[in-house]
Amino acid sequence: MTAPRTLKKLRRRGRNTARGWLAQAVKTYAKALESTEPSSSREELFAQVLQFTEQILESLKTSPRSKEPIHELLDDTLALLAKELGLESGEYVQAIKKRQDHPQQLNPTLNDGADNFKGLTPLSRLSQLPPLSRCPNLVREVDGNLSHETVLALRDFHPEIVLYSPQIPPNTGTIARLCAAFSCRLHLIEPLGFDVSEKSFRRAGLDYWPFVELYVHSSWEEFLATRPSRRIILVETGGKQTPSEFSFEPGDLLVFGAETSGIPVNILAECRESQRGHLVTIAMFDRGVRSLNLANSVSIVAHCALSNIHSRSVSSQS
Repeated sequence: MTAPRTLKKLRRRGRNTARGWLAQAVKTYAKALESTEPSSSREELFAQVLQFTEQILESLKTSPRSKEPIHELLDDTLALLAKELGLESGEYVQAIKKRQDHPQQLNPTLNDGADNFKGLTPLSRLSQLPPLSRCPNLVREVDGNLSHETVLALRDFHPEIVLYSPQIPPNTGTIARLCAAFSCRLHLIEPLGFDVSEKSFRRAGLDYWPFVELYVHSSWEEFLATRPSRRIILVETGGKQTPSEFSFEPGDLLVFGAETSGIPVNILAECRESQRGHLVTIAMFDRGVRSLNLANSVSIVAHCALSNIHSRSVSSQS
C-alpha cells in the first residue's frame, strides 16, 4: 500500500484507519520475515514499518480529526514488534523511547470539552457578539485550502442554520456535513426525534464532525438568548419572497421546522410580530409534491444566502 493512498484513507477515516493500516503493515512484514534470515534484513523491514508509522503520526499532527493519543498505540505496537525481531537495542527502538518520553501533542479539535458526543460543541463556546459586517480576507494555505483562522472568521460572517425539533437522524447528519463545507454554525432545538449519539446521525456526517460547530439548545427561548439582535429567517410556506429574491445579511438565523410538522405556529406568530422575523418560501412548481426534504431545503436556502452576502461583499469592496 503506497503512502499517499494510506494517508488519504487516514485523513478520511481517522483513528481506526490508522490502527487498521498499521496492523496490516505489521502482518505483511511479519510474513516477509518468515523468508528472511540475516538480521540486517529484519532491521530493514522494521525500519520500513517505522517509516510507515512516522507518516501516520505526521498526518495526525496536521489534522484535527483525531483527538485521542494514537501515537501511544502505534509506539507500543512498534516496541512489541522490535522485541519480537530482537532489535530492542537498535537505533529505531531508541527513537521510539525518545518519542515516548516526549509525546507529541496533537492539535485540539473545535469540539474539545464535549460531554457525550465528540461532535457536540459546548454552549460556552457560543459568543453573543454580533456577526462580522464584512467578509474576512480569504487566506489560503499552501495546499489551496482556506486557513483555520479564515474558517473561524467565516463562521462569524455566514448565516447560521437552525433546526427546530428535527426528527430524522440522517437528515440532520447530512445538514451537519453541509455546515462543515459552508463554514456555518448548526443549532438544534429540542425536543429532538433522536439522540445525537445515534449511529445513523453520526454516519450521515461521515468524519466531518470535528469541522462542525454543533450546538444543542433545550428550548427556543434559550436559543434566542444566545443570539440577540440577529434576524430570524423562517423558511416555511406562505412567504412572499423566495430565497433567491430575499436580501440576506451576515449572521442571519435560517430556521427550519421539523420534517413532520414544520415550524410551530406560536413561533411563526411571535416572529411576525417582532422586527427580527422574516418569512421565506422555497418556490415549488407542482403542488402534487407536498414538501421538500429537509436537507435539500437547507441546501437551497444556505447556498442562496451565501451567494447573496458574498456577492454584495465583493461589490462593496470593488
